[in-house]
Amino acid sequence: MEIRHQSKTGPGVPPLADITATLSHQIDDMKRRLLDRLNHDPASFAQIECEIHDRFRRLADQLTASLLAEATTSENRAVPEKKGGPAATDRDAPRRRGG
Repeated sequence: MEIRHQSKTGPGVPPLADITATLSHQIDDMKRRLLDRLNHDPASFAQIECEIHDRFRRLADQLTASLLAEATTSENRAVPEKKGGPAATDRDAPRRRGG
């Protein structure tokens, strides 16, 4: 299975082996840029904090996508369930009344 970012035509997900180096570079770039902003405008701390949280959320998405891509390309991948089938319930079990 091929995993892509954002859409079916988006960029492919990097291999899991490459993702830690990529994440490290992205964090270093972000750290320098945000530290410069904070030194020039200390009042921007609240906005910078929100940007950090948003950025780490996207970094977590990248790592998750890489894990999914690697898991689905291995020989031992799980088979997805069919959609629209009946739910796995015991229909013959007695129903409880009154809560």
